[in-house]
Amino acid sequence: MAGLQTPLLAALLLLALAVHATEAGPYGANVEDSVCCRDHIRHQLPHRLVKDYYWTSDSCRKPGVVLVTLKNREICADPRVPWVKKILQKLDS
Repeated sequence: MAGLQTPLLAALLLLALAVHATEAGPYGANVEDSVCCRDHIRHQLPHRLVKDYYWTSDSCRKPGVVLVTLKNREICADPRVPWVKKILQKLDS
């Protein structure tokens, strides 16, 4: 019984990490107009890691912007937060 506990615990830990890593990601079809954010990233993302962005749909409950990192990860952020505004300004210039 003890031999099964370690692999099970490791699998649950990996699952928890995967869920946490995708918590702030966009959801919906892979069409820009239908993407919404369930949650926004809670910590500041360094602007040097962000290469692009796109806005979520106007029909979403929460306003959001999806930041695309250099590794093509998509992370939802609140466009009203000052550090997100700075990133958007840098990318637009």
